[in-house]
Amino acid sequence: MKKISILLMSILVLAVLVACSGDVEPVELKMEIEQVYAEVEQPIEYSDVEFVGLEIEPEQTAEDSVDRADQFTTEDFLYDIAFLLRNLEENFPFFGVIERLFDISDPLDTFRNYVLYDADNLSYLDFRTRLEDGFWMLGGVAHLDFNHPAHSWSIDTDSWSNNEPLETPSRIIKEDRIALIMTPPDFFDHSSSPARAMQETQDFIRGIQGYEHVIIDLRHIGGGWLDNFINTFVSPNISEPLSFYEFAFITDGEIAQQTHRNLYRPNNPNLFFLRDVVTPLVSADLFVEQHNFLNINADDLENLAYGFLLETFIQPTSGNLRLPLLADNIWLLIGPNNWSAAEITGRVAKEAGFTLVGEQTSYRNSWGRRNFLMPRTRYPFFMDTFYVTDDTGRNIEEFPLEPHYFNRPDMDALETVLSIIAERSE
Repeated sequence: MKKISILLMSILVLAVLVACSGDVEPVELKMEIEQVYAEVEQPIEYSDVEFVGLEIEPEQTAEDSVDRADQFTTEDFLYDIAFLLRNLEENFPFFGVIERLFDISDPLDTFRNYVLYDADNLSYLDFRTRLEDGFWMLGGVAHLDFNHPAHSWSIDTDSWSNNEPLETPSRIIKEDRIALIMTPPDFFDHSSSPARAMQETQDFIRGIQGYEHVIIDLRHIGGGWLDNFINTFVSPNISEPLSFYEFAFITDGEIAQQTHRNLYRPNNPNLFFLRDVVTPLVSADLFVEQHNFLNINADDLENLAYGFLLETFIQPTSGNLRLPLLADNIWLLIGPNNWSAAEITGRVAKEAGFTLVGEQTSYRNSWGRRNFLMPRTRYPFFMDTFYVTDDTGRNIEEFPLEPHYFNRPDMDALETVLSIIAERSE
């Protein structure tokens, strides 16, 4: 449904462009922005890369820009558009993916034309709206988006508020045999303490020790942070350290290369949970050859300069902190609402031996996120710079995670699992 909405918006935007362009295509503006583009200084950096992505500090939001909106000129808007376009062109490797996902011919040029149309008459509000609508048109692939003044990675957890008693809908399906754990959204909300959600989930796990089947429902979770899920469900249920590898490429843009350098650090087995860039950069062609990527998109590869491995390193829980599920079968329900950290969670769980059931996940699954503030208006945007693939070379934005078992006809994921369990018992 989300893809259909985005496609309709794309058609609408393109229709506006066609209708409005005619003989008034902004040739002068294009020439002017090309001149400004050449004068834009090196991209300004405000944050280091973090494991879960970046957050702009409160004093670096767009709120101050709103107060100074009447001070901005057309030159300011053009300068910032040039800054944005430069960073996209040099460091963002997903335009081919966007073109194929949403059937947009030359997405960067389409975006450029849209944001530049009648740019000499933009107000600050128009400037913001134009950019945000343009990004929305590109689908938010690889976390391509704007940080609004009140933007937060917090998940909407009204029914799980820390101010209300938490009613975890986990339940026993069949006494002593089948249990369902509904992952609390708080598990993926790094901005507030999930202490109560963790406690209730752990109490439930203690009550289902020895069950034959434990079903974990992830379908309602969007993005966020995967630490708590890993600590609660994966680490207690592995006996050996788990190394989960992903394959990544970057362009030759300086920001993309800097992101790789910032993430590189020696592996430390004493850390409980760690994402490392574990290999140095090699040429993209050599990386493809080393890993026999038969399905990598040749057009995308032309824009990729380097390849490297990402490792998610997970230690098993030890001692009295260990609270395993102790089930013979651990099932994880996934679906199209899972993206970003929830999607990566599914990949890690699959590597840990969980059986995935449901539907294909969504996109926004890449890494190497960078935040920027536009130099003049100080308006923030962010994007991923790591083009991540599966072990055949397919980009995981375009080919997300698939379950071991797809939903059976006229059944949802839970009904499908229960049907499989029933058949195995016959």
